[in-house]
Amino acid sequence: MAQVTLNVNGRKYSISCQDGQEDHLLGLSKYINQKIEELRGSMGQVSEAHLLLMAGLLLADELHEAYIQIDDGKTVGGQKSSANGEVEAEQVAAALESCADRLEDIAARLESQ
Repeated sequence: MAQVTLNVNGRKYSISCQDGQEDHLLGLSKYINQKIEELRGSMGQVSEAHLLLMAGLLLADELHEAYIQIDDGKTVGGQKSSANGEVEAEQVAAALESCADRLEDIAARLESQ
């Protein structure tokens, strides 16, 4: 099992992960930091817990919107795409679900530290 140090909101967190997932987690933490910076600029002075909660809600909303788009299906000329497109949508949905599971796991680890 690999170990990676993530920097989120100016704090360092040491996280265990599967071998080979280090770069992926670093990329996710950078994305979370982008959301936190966006919020910090619009919310002003708030607690770290509030800031992290809001970032989590924004990410959950993005995931929700992605699920809606997948459920609606890709359309071509007003009609649902071919079976190949449906398979692709299922693969995207599975990938998003996997990402959501990973984010939940990371959040649980951060809360326990």
